[in-house]
Amino acid sequence: MDKADFLKGLPVYNKTNFSRFHADSVCKASNRRPSVYLPTREYPSEQIIVTEKTNILLRYLHQQWDKKNAAKKREQEQAEGEGGSPAPPRKIARTDSQEMNEDS
Repeated sequence: MDKADFLKGLPVYNKTNFSRFHADSVCKASNRRPSVYLPTREYPSEQIIVTEKTNILLRYLHQQWDKKNAAKKREQEQAEGEGGSPAPPRKIARTDSQEMNEDS
């Protein structure tokens, strides 16, 4: 099949785009050797590389938030220690579950 016959039925806006096509000018395989990574350090073969599942942006924002709030946490802990009585625990034991166990 000739190139002209192959390209004949294709819809085009400008036919001169295909008139300059030459198969010889298409990328030729070069004789250059491909670049290869050569490690500078020797790593153990049993080393396992694990990728983080969280997004880089989310991880960065969490780190910034932790840095920002670390000072606030320290201030609260110091204030509680100086005040004498520690704050009550945030979680309170459920009393209804004990009552349910007594009924059965």
